[in-house]
Amino acid sequence: MESQGSETRKARADSHDSQTASEFINSQLQLEADAREALPYAFDHCTQPLGPLRQNLFSCLTCNPPPSSPSDPYTPAGVCYSCSIACHGEHELVELFNKRNFTCDCGSTRLPATSPCTLRIDPATGVKGPVHSQPAALHNIYNQNFRNRFCGCGELYDAHTEKGTMFQCLGLADEENGGCGEDWWHPECILGFGRDWSSKQHKPQPDSKSKEDLPNSTLEDNNPRHQEENNDEDEEEDLPPGFPKEDDFETFLCYKCTAAHPWIRRYASSTGFLPPVLKAGGPISSEENPDLLRWAKEYHAAGEGTPEQLLALKPRADDEVVNGNSG
Repeated sequence: MESQGSETRKARADSHDSQTASEFINSQLQLEADAREALPYAFDHCTQPLGPLRQNLFSCLTCNPPPSSPSDPYTPAGVCYSCSIACHGEHELVELFNKRNFTCDCGSTRLPATSPCTLRIDPATGVKGPVHSQPAALHNIYNQNFRNRFCGCGELYDAHTEKGTMFQCLGLADEENGGCGEDWWHPECILGFGRDWSSKQHKPQPDSKSKEDLPNSTLEDNNPRHQEENNDEDEEEDLPPGFPKEDDFETFLCYKCTAAHPWIRRYASSTGFLPPVLKAGGPISSEENPDLLRWAKEYHAAGEGTPEQLLALKPRADDEVVNGNSG
């Protein structure tokens, strides 16, 4: 009887752990749905045969580790979304997001032969992968992002420690022509506050009061709903003063690209454009920068403050023009 009871309990356990066909199918469908959410696009074809595209790119730091010094020579490379998963899925990648007129470098001489492209068709055999050491596209343009450096501060990006929002410049000019090449910028760097601005803003203040001494309204912040509201407020405060709200614009032009194409300045505050974002600083005389004085007077004529007020704002090398929907 004891043996029979053990077998009965075992049978019940097996029955409890088993799945019906319907449950199994539903679980598989859920796994596929989760996978589609994590990797929303198909990754069975490399984009290289399509030529230059505006596409989401990744830089593989495992295959192409950048030197410690930005001035050291480096052969950058960018791979498409599909190759980042199929060919470099176990590597350390930096997501660069969209870049224009770029052909995937996977399988080319810009990456080691030990990391071939498994998605491209081998021109010698006509069979898919592995392909390596193929001629690289000559039209691709690379900026510091491929070295895992971003913004005018040139800071190394660490996804685990990075806080706040960065904004991608429209990139009217590449680095060779004085622009940024669609770089990503910290808003505090755009305004000239520096990278330590955020830490200074959120530096905790010493407080000797105990919880018992605090008013009830402060104690109520332990409520999860209140904490969520406070978190929302903190997120809104991440943008430095003088920088537009995220919902007010779609893209922007950095001071580098504005300097490379000064004609864009005439569109500041016009239909579809926000006013320029300028770096706070000392006044600029007409002798020091006559072009800025002329621009300030034109800006004043459009009803955007007096020339003196505008000249009290010193641009970071040039005007920061933010493009958005003003209506």
